[in-house]
Amino acid sequence: MEKFFSDISGEEIESGTPTLTFAFDGTSYEIDVTEKEKDEIEKAFAPYIRAGRKSNSAASARRRGRRSGGSSNSGSQAKEVRAWAKEQGIDVPARGRIPADILEKYNAAN
Repeated sequence: MEKFFSDISGEEIESGTPTLTFAFDGTSYEIDVTEKEKDEIEKAFAPYIRAGRKSNSAASARRRGRRSGGSSNSGSQAKEVRAWAKEQGIDVPARGRIPADILEKYNAAN
C-alpha cells in the first residue's frame, strides 16, 4: 500500500484522497494534505468561495482576453454604472467587479 505525506507538514496521511486541487489567478495547483490541513484550507477559502462564482477555464480565458484589450466595452460600462450609482447615493466599489444587485438597479433604471 502506497503511503502519502502532507506537502505542508510532512505528516503521514491516514485516510481518504490526500490530493487537494485548486486554482488561483488562472493557475491550477495540487497539494497533498491531511484532513486537518484540508479543513483549515477550506475555512480560509470559505469567504472567497461564497463571494465568487464558478467558471470554466474557457469562459475565464475569454473574460481575461476582453479585459486585456478585446472588443468589449465593459470598462466604459463599468464607469457609467459607477457614476450612476454614486449619483443615486449607492456605495459601489471603485475597482473590481460591480455587485450584481447594483447592475440590476442600473439596468432597470436605464
